[in-house]
Amino acid sequence: MKLLYLTLSLVCGQALSQVFTYTELVRDANQIPLGYPVPIPVDSLLPIDGYRTYNSLNLRHQQLVDTSSFIQQIQIGQTLEQRPILSYRLSNNHQQTVSGAAKGSAVINGGIHAREWQTPEAVTGFIETLVEQQNDQHIHQYLLENLDLVIIPVLNVDGFLQTQRFPAQVTVSEEVPRDGRMRRKNMRDVDQDILTSVDNLLGVDLNRNNDPFFGFSDQSSSPDRSSLVHRGAVAGSEPEIQALQQAAIVADQDRLRFYMDTHSFTQIYFTPQTGNNRRNNLAGRVATSMQAANNFRYDERATGGGFGIGSTDEYFANTFEVPSFTLEIEPGQTGGLQYNGFGVSHDGFILPESEVARMREETSRATMFGLYTMAELPLLEAASIRSVDNDEVVFSGRWVASGGERTLNVSANQAIQAETEYQLRLQFNKPMRRVVNGDVASLGNLSGFRELEVALVGRTTEAVEWDLQSANGDWTLDDTQFARYQTDTYVLPFTLPSDFDFSAHELLALRVDSVDMVGQALDANPGTISDWQNGTWLRHENTEGIEDDSGGIDQSMRIIDDGSDLFSSTEPPPPPPPAPNPPAPTPAESSGGGSLSLWGLGLLLLLILERACSYYRLRRTGE
Repeated sequence: MKLLYLTLSLVCGQALSQVFTYTELVRDANQIPLGYPVPIPVDSLLPIDGYRTYNSLNLRHQQLVDTSSFIQQIQIGQTLEQRPILSYRLSNNHQQTVSGAAKGSAVINGGIHAREWQTPEAVTGFIETLVEQQNDQHIHQYLLENLDLVIIPVLNVDGFLQTQRFPAQVTVSEEVPRDGRMRRKNMRDVDQDILTSVDNLLGVDLNRNNDPFFGFSDQSSSPDRSSLVHRGAVAGSEPEIQALQQAAIVADQDRLRFYMDTHSFTQIYFTPQTGNNRRNNLAGRVATSMQAANNFRYDERATGGGFGIGSTDEYFANTFEVPSFTLEIEPGQTGGLQYNGFGVSHDGFILPESEVARMREETSRATMFGLYTMAELPLLEAASIRSVDNDEVVFSGRWVASGGERTLNVSANQAIQAETEYQLRLQFNKPMRRVVNGDVASLGNLSGFRELEVALVGRTTEAVEWDLQSANGDWTLDDTQFARYQTDTYVLPFTLPSDFDFSAHELLALRVDSVDMVGQALDANPGTISDWQNGTWLRHENTEGIEDDSGGIDQSMRIIDDGSDLFSSTEPPPPPPPAPNPPAPTPAESSGGGSLSLWGLGLLLLLILERACSYYRLRRTGE
């Protein structure tokens, strides 16, 4: 073999690379055994337990475009080798959410590092799941109707194709291979022949080619063209990064709320920090929701905060002030040892084919909950009370959006009677609980820690409250009961005690305390439509009516409305303050001359009395 390389080198007039070949078990000269079968991409339109060729992935994306009105293909750029860089916009093309709020957007990127085959499969799997479940009346349909998504399955197209040309071969070094299956960078100044060693180390690391931390450190990124983390000439110099920036424009960058760049490996969510603490805390909340989706098998780590490596997640976090992530897909730190492999130095980039289908499912599920967290805050959209005996609606209230705000429309309002069976229906703007195998379930401890509680609160001569025994109710999966999505409606039977007197109340309202499936509390004032801007939620009120990111308890559904402010207490009004002391009589004006007024005379008498008392005290004490 060495003689062959030497001969070819002399004939071609240039140095040739040493080629290593992956095998499952056998080790011979220039062979690298993995300990499990070497993955080879196959042509398949359908997802398989393994990897698809780039051409198959493209055809699969096009097939999904042809079968769903929710998905549109948009070219966002062109590679160095003049191949199109394609994105897919998933949306119902409405400007608002179903509750009347301005719709947000998100960008998800895959395949920025060519050798990380897990990522195009994970991102394609996410698109497949959304389209296949577009009418599930739950979280997938909710996202398609309430968020605009722009997804890039393969950003580094040229580099990805290079790795698939040589699925079992690498060059340069057995410990740190650089071309063929293990090419990381794009194909700048590189040809497709892995035997020519002059260009095996070239190319640009696209995840070091971004502002605001381009060139911040020569250790984490390098000006050396042969470095594995070569950052390029200037920030945004590479057509792939320019295409990613175009994807943000396609998503309407003013509406961005989420970005994720998909990588492998180490099984972690990297979460860059900015100078905005509220954004940082919210990004941590989103990361927790994605971790909870798979029982916290993935870790989360905050990074940056005034420094960085020139990565895309830093660019989106700092430029658009949105929760931004680098998802490193499995395996963990031990690489292929996690799957009983031999522990080759870089085998974490070679996920066994037998793990791919499960990986697609898990990463799709986690991404779904991350997007759900940022799509819209939970709010109580409508409530109704119906008599069980005669099916008569005695109360019906709904928040209706118009002109940038919501108004409570009460279409039925009758007296509620004691010792009468009623059914309360609380309708929210989003699915509020997870559904697993046809059953309502919590997402880790995020929603289970705080189940819904509802009470009827009123004011007569004092504050009164009736616990409606919320545990007797259910998040409904019955399509005759929920409004748009499974678990967007809570149905609760209740009966008020014999001492309840409707006519005695000045104010009567429902008090609803709940969180959505990722643990976010309600917007306590549905009338002011919340929105995302500059890394924070706007017009999101807590129980006291203060804008913050915590949410609170909703008391907006008033069965008897006294016209008081929404956040005024249900306590009875305080007793009136005591009447002020009557003003001192106005001194009569002098009628002239030197005569004293009554006011002046009284003051003189007080002065004489004080002097007399002082004299008396001195005599008694001898002082």
